[in-house]
Amino acid sequence: MLGPTWKGLYGSRLTFNDGTTTVADDAYLAESIKNPLDKVVQGFAPSMPPQLPVSDEEIGAIVAYIESLR
Repeated sequence: MLGPTWKGLYGSRLTFNDGTTTVADDAYLAESIKNPLDKVVQGFAPSMPPQLPVSDEEIGAIVAYIESLR
C-alpha cells in the first residue's frame, strides 16, 4: 500500500475524508503521528496503526525531516 508522499507536504493544505481542511504545520504533523486515524487525507484509507510507539523527541525529528522535503 502507498500513502501520500512527504515531499512538499509541509505547509501544504490538506483535505480530509470528512471534507475539513488544514495546513500541514508542526502541530498537525505531530498530532497525525500520534493519532494517525483522527484525520485521514482524502483519497486514502485509514491504514496506519492507531498509536505509534515514538517519543516526542522522535516526533520532532520526523517533523523536521518532513519540513526539509519542501
